[in-house]
Amino acid sequence: MTQIDPAIPDRRMNGRRRWELGGVIAQVFLITVYVAVATAPDVPVSTKAWSLTLLAAFTLFYIFVPGRCLFSPLPVKLAVVGVLVVLPAAQLPVLGSTAATLWIYPAVVAGFLLRTWVGMSLGILLAGGMLAVDLLFDDPLSWELALTIVAMTAFMTGFVGNIRLNRELQLTREALAVAAVAAERERIGRDLHDILGHSLTAIAVKAGLARRLVGRDDAAAVTEIGEVEQLARDALADVRATASGFREVSLAGELAVAGSVLQAAGVAVRLPADIDAAVDRIDPSARALFGYVVREAVTNVVRHAHARTCTITVGAASVEIVDDGRGGPADAGTGLSGLAERVRAAGGTLTAGPRPGGGFTVRAAVPMPARAGR
Repeated sequence: MTQIDPAIPDRRMNGRRRWELGGVIAQVFLITVYVAVATAPDVPVSTKAWSLTLLAAFTLFYIFVPGRCLFSPLPVKLAVVGVLVVLPAAQLPVLGSTAATLWIYPAVVAGFLLRTWVGMSLGILLAGGMLAVDLLFDDPLSWELALTIVAMTAFMTGFVGNIRLNRELQLTREALAVAAVAAERERIGRDLHDILGHSLTAIAVKAGLARRLVGRDDAAAVTEIGEVEQLARDALADVRATASGFREVSLAGELAVAGSVLQAAGVAVRLPADIDAAVDRIDPSARALFGYVVREAVTNVVRHAHARTCTITVGAASVEIVDDGRGGPADAGTGLSGLAERVRAAGGTLTAGPRPGGGFTVRAAVPMPARAGR
């Protein structure tokens, strides 16, 4: 469900009030027009009355309407500008060409409500219309006022454009914040799957072995129970570290744990003869990634493969886990897909699938780092 920013109504209210305040101040320039209508010679009182009424309507409309229409559909915005054009035009019989100077107000509103090119186009049209009215009444062309209309339209268009740009930047920041939260949730979920899946599997295997040893070899059972306790403590520490974002995975540690867990599950395991030397050949940036690969693949072997042997091969830029089990994990849609995303994010590739002669292979590879001097 889309979240609505609770501050938006307040911002709209504040923007409307600022427009209304500016509209009231702008009416100072209409005082001379009111005076001109009220003192117009040879104009009947009834004509002056409806002319003043139209001016009052123009004032009230300009103050209270445009500020409420900033988020309205385009036809409504055009109608607002149109009303502010028509009301001064009705004053032409009384004020003559002076009535056209009021078109500076709809030009400002056009710059306020409409997109840049539309607002500027209307401003230029209104400036041209004012010059045409001067010609119609045989008055000198008001070039300065025409340029003022264009300039005020451009100013308002740029001002509102900056407001829109700032708003878009704010929305972008909010979207990025939401994306960051989603990415962090995905990371935590993926890491928790890796941690708990592996740790709980190891605990279950060790606990089962300890149960079988009770009464036959109590000393060995106690040793296994001690390892179960340690595994539980390590899993708890890993969960806490994952939540805080400071969890690190050690490839050497994962290889050692994999050997212990596989042996406890009755799977013969083949590891590199010298684990430390094998890990040292790998670029440091890929060691943690390969640790995740070993953890997930070994967890699947213990859970699903029913394998007799498992071979873990570590290369300079790859790690491969091969078993002779029944050919595939049941949770390939969760653990392996999350692992594939993790490997892709590091610029590598993950291949996982059944072997032709039986069993399953998981292999992760990353690009070899460029060597200095090449």
